[in-house]
Amino acid sequence: MENSLERRLGLFSVVTICISSMLGSGIFVLPGLGFAITGPSIYLAYLLSALCILPAAMSKAELATAMPASGGSYIYLERTFGPLAGTVSGLGLWLSILLKSAFALVGIGAYMSVVSSVDDFPMQLGFLTFICFVNILGVGKVSRFMTIILFVSIAGMTAVNTLGFFSWDPQYLKPLFPRGSLGLAEATALVFVSFAGVTKVAAIAEEVKNPGKNLSRGILLSLGIVTVIYCVTSFVMAGNFSHLVLANDLKPAYTLALKVGGPLFGSVIAIIAILTMVNVSNAGILAGSRFPFAMSRDKLLPSFLGKLHHKFLTPIASIILSYLVVIFILYNFDVTKIAKMASAFMIAIYMIENISVIVLRESRTQWYKPVYKAPLYPFLQVFGILSGVALLVGMGILAVKSLSFISGLGVILYFVYSRRQTDRKGVIGIRGRRTDLLQEQAPQTSSYKSIDLSRDAQVVVSLFGKERSPEMLIEMGVALAEHGNLEVAHILEIPEQASLNDIIDEPAELRSLRRRVIAMAIEKKEPITFDPVVSHDVSRTIFEISQRLHCEWLLIEWRGRSRGALTFHNPIGWLKSHLHCNLAVFKDSGVRYVRKIVALINADMNDALVLETSDHLAEVNRADITLVKFCHENVSIEKQRYEERFLDELASTLKAPTHTKVLTGKDEIKKLLAETVEYDLLVLGSTDPTFKSSFFGAYDDKLIAKAACSVLAVHSSSL
Repeated sequence: MENSLERRLGLFSVVTICISSMLGSGIFVLPGLGFAITGPSIYLAYLLSALCILPAAMSKAELATAMPASGGSYIYLERTFGPLAGTVSGLGLWLSILLKSAFALVGIGAYMSVVSSVDDFPMQLGFLTFICFVNILGVGKVSRFMTIILFVSIAGMTAVNTLGFFSWDPQYLKPLFPRGSLGLAEATALVFVSFAGVTKVAAIAEEVKNPGKNLSRGILLSLGIVTVIYCVTSFVMAGNFSHLVLANDLKPAYTLALKVGGPLFGSVIAIIAILTMVNVSNAGILAGSRFPFAMSRDKLLPSFLGKLHHKFLTPIASIILSYLVVIFILYNFDVTKIAKMASAFMIAIYMIENISVIVLRESRTQWYKPVYKAPLYPFLQVFGILSGVALLVGMGILAVKSLSFISGLGVILYFVYSRRQTDRKGVIGIRGRRTDLLQEQAPQTSSYKSIDLSRDAQVVVSLFGKERSPEMLIEMGVALAEHGNLEVAHILEIPEQASLNDIIDEPAELRSLRRRVIAMAIEKKEPITFDPVVSHDVSRTIFEISQRLHCEWLLIEWRGRSRGALTFHNPIGWLKSHLHCNLAVFKDSGVRYVRKIVALINADMNDALVLETSDHLAEVNRADITLVKFCHENVSIEKQRYEERFLDELASTLKAPTHTKVLTGKDEIKKLLAETVEYDLLVLGSTDPTFKSSFFGAYDDKLIAKAACSVLAVHSSSL
């Protein structure tokens, strides 16, 4: 039995789903509100809004291919930032979708006035009740109907625009910006909600054929097509009426159709608009009701919201709750406030999705393996974040109040209820400051399988996958172990939501590595053991293994700044002050015979360990040692001689043949790097991480990255 959905959706299906999720009240209602804010330049507002949403669309495509069965933005954010962010974002996404659904219902009421005299609210309530009933029965996804309505809508608006060009008058475009740039900015933020559905297909990424290409291409194509429709339609409207005529007109498409085609044509367009927005509202209730359902399953909301009806197999409680919230919105808010609040929530969520991509890439989370990667990283994401901030500022105080309210509600819900129900931390929590590692009682976060935690080891070598040369790393571990037990732990990180027991079969590369390690143990006649470890929390796993095995050394490969990355990050770099053992970070430069070792003396807490380690490795490899210290060229001759005597005293304590050298110059790193050409191995002390070094690289990181020889950076245990 397959554990994944069939990939049956091609590029055409992706484009259809995206456009169907966008085309609705964004073109049938919003232009009238936009004309009231920015006048004839409304088409520019649509264009700018599309540019602002592009980074989020690309970022969400990347997130979807990394987590294809996740169920959408809520899970992306919960996995990245933890349950608190999941609670806040889940509520925000739920309300934004329901606001968009309510906005579509307002549009339905406006267009129904063309063919009916029933008051707006009873009409909206009737349609909402019908949609709720349909969702309870479980027939909300009527894809064929959705596709037909989509093409009818596009055909209808194409006809209206074509006829509208014949009566287009450039005089109506003056003045283009009646409220200046501030009006344009506010309108850009207002119409942002028109594009909210562009990433809806990401929730079903698991069903897309070749998602690495079709998902990104489909999102781009659909965004381009809908942007053209929005811009052309609003441009035609602007050239057929004074912006004062269309200002706050909730049925601008009908108004334009009536002018260019007469009453019958106007009525046809009104009916098309109604059917389109019924479809949009239905999709909103369907998608919106799934957020309380998913949050309930994650124990962030009460369990009754996550129960399915035994007959219809739909989350009735969640659907009814969404139904009641939409009624509250329709009754208490006017159409402009509904549109602004919906846009504000979507802008905030898209900003956080851009941040999520940066966090997941920079944290180097093992399980984050997107098939598609957003281009122009990180500039695209940074633009998306900054443009989102600008849009929220342009929207004004209502956006701040709305976001503050939902954030406060989410925080209260989390601390009153959700926090007691879950112990997940998210990638940020796992990679952040970890005082919980020192607690005696902690939830199980690793499956150690065959590893014998009762057996002490002199050295633990931690492998995380994609090491340049695991064998050389293990050989360095053998040298440090001094014929003692060596534990090689291959750590596979999986999402917190996945069960530790789900990983049953070893992948081929892991079996190959196991075979090579066993062969190395036999050949070298060393007590080497190899064990795979499945973990939700790499830091806790490393901490527990090193502590339980009472090891003297923990050895990992240096994983410096990768191309296109913003920061340097190793999985346990910030645990240095808590480890009960020495830490060694090794970079293999391809040197197979170590005959000349250079030891860098920095006059810090790691100097003793640098000397001891260099002396031991020199004995193992029959190598010479050169002790090196740097002095700036401006220091006095007396200072240089003092440093020479200091190095000579240190050299006298070592067993291996030892030389000393004081280097002078202007640039310490440049001088030291030039010196590494003459040696096979550089041994130096590893510095503690700082906020600045996280972004620009620490002193030792810069040396390790560009050294001509292999490097071993050691950090002495402070416990």
